[in-house]
Amino acid sequence: MKRKIFNSYLALITLIAFIAIGGGCMDENVNPNEATDEMMDRDDLRVGSFFSQMLRNVFIVGEGFDADYQITQNLAGDIFSGYMGSSGLWHSNSNHTTYNLISDWYDAAFNYSFENVMAPWASIKQYTQEEFPQKYALATIVKVAGMHRITDMYGPLPYTNFGSGALKNPYDSQEEIYMSFFRELDEAIAILMEFYSQSPNARALSDDYDFIYSGNTLSWIKFANTLRLRLAIRISYVNPAKAKEEAEAAVHHPVGVMTLSGDAAVLNKSNRLSYRHPLYVICYEFTDVKMGATMDSYLNGYGDPRISNYFNRDPINGLYRGIRTGITITDKSVYAQGPFSGLNVTPETPVVWMNPAESWFLRAEGALNGWDMGGTPQELYESGIRTSFSYCGLSGADAYLNNATNVPAAYTDPVRTSNNSAALGTVTIKWDDAATTEQKQERIITQKWIAMYPDGQEAWSEFRRTSYPKIFPVVVNNSGGRINTAEQVRRLPFPSTEYRDNSENMPQAVSLLGGADHGGTKLWWDKKN
Repeated sequence: MKRKIFNSYLALITLIAFIAIGGGCMDENVNPNEATDEMMDRDDLRVGSFFSQMLRNVFIVGEGFDADYQITQNLAGDIFSGYMGSSGLWHSNSNHTTYNLISDWYDAAFNYSFENVMAPWASIKQYTQEEFPQKYALATIVKVAGMHRITDMYGPLPYTNFGSGALKNPYDSQEEIYMSFFRELDEAIAILMEFYSQSPNARALSDDYDFIYSGNTLSWIKFANTLRLRLAIRISYVNPAKAKEEAEAAVHHPVGVMTLSGDAAVLNKSNRLSYRHPLYVICYEFTDVKMGATMDSYLNGYGDPRISNYFNRDPINGLYRGIRTGITITDKSVYAQGPFSGLNVTPETPVVWMNPAESWFLRAEGALNGWDMGGTPQELYESGIRTSFSYCGLSGADAYLNNATNVPAAYTDPVRTSNNSAALGTVTIKWDDAATTEQKQERIITQKWIAMYPDGQEAWSEFRRTSYPKIFPVVVNNSGGRINTAEQVRRLPFPSTEYRDNSENMPQAVSLLGGADHGGTKLWWDKKN
């Protein structure tokens, strides 16, 4: 990981040297072997390398980084959310998939994010907070986008004191971290609004380094508002008053939240960013992942046309079939090469940070809570489905919305019948105003879960928060009693590296959890049940 940071610095130094050498006539008082401030700020060179490093590591992408994505995202949120099932065979089939959490795996996301999101953000803050606040604002939005995923994995983090110069930072509670997120987003949005009002046609950052929105200020504001809405809904059980305040502020902001397919936050490729989608590599080169059994149950049961956008038919029977998480695998080839569906992803598929369908479902749940979200729960729910269909390039949303009969299907493992299960979910698609509030929430979250694919980390967080959709439990539980099979994994343990390198702060970190440091301990916002 330190190698990756070094490479980023090396690239920055090389660019600086190139400019210094080729800069033409220079003032005689300027050292030709050093870059001036004007050179550093030309075309955003000063912050560009750090910013692009952050963008590449909200979801870890880049040449050779596929194994990092696998252990930080795929063998955590992707499988815990029910999106995907693993055909891999590691540690004698006793690993994350069967709830024996492996320290080398759960260490990675924490360490990677502090080195590749927090560290470059601190450098950008140093260079830009006063002179170029709009660039600092963008970096702060990206920091929150990356680090909310990390606190939702682990809980407390050494977050607010980061960059103070201390070598070993104390931990903040997850509540403190979330309150900081809201303050940071509020400040960043205000800065960008002021920048836009003064320079409507100016870009907040050169499009050479902004691989998401090419420096478009309004798009970044809209993304930040939608992120704020996401975080507000996340805390709706533990702090409903604050959740309502933040959600309504996001929705009723003059720029507002995502509504259209074009609003999606997508990590675009360019001459400065080339990558293959990590899920392509993991599915087709590593042959370690397939469709998940829970996806199989819901998409097949609903007759959902998005199934062909998400997955390929299995190569033997031509069906869509998933692998259940937490099963006994003794021969990888049986599942890797058997009658199971691969992911419909190519090397050129871009990584999506957030698609706008999620925004409608967030608003639908807020409206269900009685908040002013600009529409009724039904209107917002139906807009979410229509937007998801549009984003996938599909027609037929109206027919799907009016389906009041289809329910999730039973799961059948074509290799081992002992893994079979009756369907756990019973909710239909069509909105029912006569349903209970709980049934309405299940309907909203189920459709949001389908629409957010393949972001398993966010889907896992929402499953923990709401208990929806109904994800098949593991068949084999190797947690030694630490993780309840029915409740499933609630978090990842703190990294072993923190116990080694930050040992004096770890007792406080564990105490902030209010429980033991293992995969069965609930996070601060996990208060529904």
